[in-house]
Amino acid sequence: MRIKLDQKDKLTSFALEVAASLKKGGFRAFFVGGSVRNIILKRPSDNLDIATDCLPDKVEAILKAGKIRSKPIGKQFGTILATRDGLIVEITTFRKEGFYKDRRHPSSVEFTKNLSQDAKRRDFTINALYLNLETKEVIDETGGLKDLRARLIRFVGNPRDRIDEDSLRMLRAVRIATQLGLSAKSGPASGWKIEKKSFAAIKTRAKFIQDVSGERIKGELDKILLSQNRCDGIRLLDSSGLLQFIIPEISALKKFSHDSKEFHLEGNMFEHTLLALEKAPFDPNLAYAILFHDIAKPMKAKKEPNETFVRTKGHAEAGAEIFRKFANKIKFTRKNLELIEWAIAKHMDILRFNSLSEEEQARLALQPNIEFLMLLSKADDEANLRYDEEGRNISGTSKNRKAAEKFLKKVRPNLERIKQFVDGHKIMRLSNLKPGQELGQTIDDVKVQIVLGKIKNTSELKNYLQK
Repeated sequence: MRIKLDQKDKLTSFALEVAASLKKGGFRAFFVGGSVRNIILKRPSDNLDIATDCLPDKVEAILKAGKIRSKPIGKQFGTILATRDGLIVEITTFRKEGFYKDRRHPSSVEFTKNLSQDAKRRDFTINALYLNLETKEVIDETGGLKDLRARLIRFVGNPRDRIDEDSLRMLRAVRIATQLGLSAKSGPASGWKIEKKSFAAIKTRAKFIQDVSGERIKGELDKILLSQNRCDGIRLLDSSGLLQFIIPEISALKKFSHDSKEFHLEGNMFEHTLLALEKAPFDPNLAYAILFHDIAKPMKAKKEPNETFVRTKGHAEAGAEIFRKFANKIKFTRKNLELIEWAIAKHMDILRFNSLSEEEQARLALQPNIEFLMLLSKADDEANLRYDEEGRNISGTSKNRKAAEKFLKKVRPNLERIKQFVDGHKIMRLSNLKPGQELGQTIDDVKVQIVLGKIKNTSELKNYLQK
């Protein structure tokens, strides 16, 4: 199979320059891995990998001579990065690997001149493709081209051995299948799929995903949640057994329903969560908020004898706590953790907006992340299927969310006015207050009055403070 490269692409051009430098030094260099797969599938890549018979020290010397910046990110394993203007090319020496002592790193690495040996230590057959840059021919030592045509994700060699070497490969298999495209609601049954023996090996070893670091798990989850096929990806995570070990509490959602004939007609809360995810914009923070927004409903479920549906009072706050523990485990940044946790805890405030006092509505509108909360509420609301007055099954805007949107639209000009009037020095001067808790409370109260349109100018601000 011959491949035509787009040499106008900046990354490809840079990678070819790196390869040419290695060749000039007397060594072989091949494009390899997912980048070759993506070139064949005409999909974009954000980095390119090169495999070479050149040893790491010599790679660094060649790059330096060519005035190409390098970074030894895994030199002991044969990997050197070449970088320029944000472009990244990963160069790895052909190698054989010893036993994996920690389900991530090989106990030993032996550099080799043999491309075939290098191919056998890779994760998936479709990632073990090498592109000869002179002939533009694809070198396939593991049957990757056949699997590419069949749309199969298959481990190289014995799938159990590949998983035991690095348990993250199970999650990577799901991520790659998700990105390449699963058929809607079909999981591993159609579209791109994980090969039968590989899928079986994942199911028997799913528990070992718990041994993988949080950062590495989050990296793969983020990519799944940013994929156009993210709902199918979550279903595949579930059917593979991985989801129950990554987010254990989510399994209970598949068995929980409000037992209502008026709302949440989409069925169980797992289906509701995926429907909400389907309707939301592609933002990883929002996706995590959706995954966890109803996660505590099963544990908060209560049905009184005279009621026709199950209530879940307190599930928002409990869900926020579950998310916080999860986020700490997989290493969210503090900023993103606090944003998502707050939105989960507050998402019911939008769906009960009409029951809030005018002041509570104003204080909610003042929250710096109110727009994020509205996005979560919108996805949640639209995934709540109801009957309309004519008995039709619909999704749409609840009266509460409609009221919240209307309120926010009305007060947005007042929110801008806060920047003009809410100045601590001005308020201290007009109120004779000193810095402290009372001043802080007064500033908050002034903001509420401005939001409600009761303070529109300095004169009204002065009158309010002097009262």
